[in-house]
Amino acid sequence: MNEYPLTAPPPMHGNTTDPLWRRLWDGYEPLITGLRRIPLNTDVEISGGEFAITAELIDGSHLWIASTGDLPLNPSEAEGFHVRRAHSDNPTVDELVYNSTPDGAQAEHGNNVVPLLTAISTFITERHLAPPVIDLFTIRTIGANERHRPHSMQGRNLFSSREEAVKEYGQMTHRIEQETSWRLIYQAEDTTWPVTVWDTDGGVITLFVADEGQALS
Repeated sequence: MNEYPLTAPPPMHGNTTDPLWRRLWDGYEPLITGLRRIPLNTDVEISGGEFAITAELIDGSHLWIASTGDLPLNPSEAEGFHVRRAHSDNPTVDELVYNSTPDGAQAEHGNNVVPLLTAISTFITERHLAPPVIDLFTIRTIGANERHRPHSMQGRNLFSSREEAVKEYGQMTHRIEQETSWRLIYQAEDTTWPVTVWDTDGGVITLFVADEGQALS
């Protein structure tokens, strides 16, 4: 699992300073954060007197998340969630994604956001509507010098595959052996996530390939 999960950026528009928009954004934060971690660009709709949450999909369509009607200002008063996929320029795109309102197929879940997020994630994954993401890897060193002061450094390069990072790691350890006075004192047998430990004039340094999270492709 990535240590730093990718999160879609917050919206950038004039409504973000509107007290009503802010109240809805903060009130529905668990749902909004879950959508942004899929990661989907998520916003709160307040224009025209409609209160809803929208999430953009990569084909230009979006998810419209409401309740039995508009979302109430108080999330605890929501009578479940009603989610449809729609398209602003194509009215033929109209697809029910999830319905936990009293008459919906998922009514037993009510306003619980966990099954809602699971259903949305499954829906967009099956239809390939989520933004593509890539894993990022780098080479890190941690340890302490001869005065027991901590030492930590992240490699300059980020790699889009673990294999590329492992290859660079191998070249780096070769250069260390050839060009420095570091002495190898431990090498892990696992070459998938390689780790070596080096003696550096009384200090100890651990060199390893690290998972740095994800980024949009």
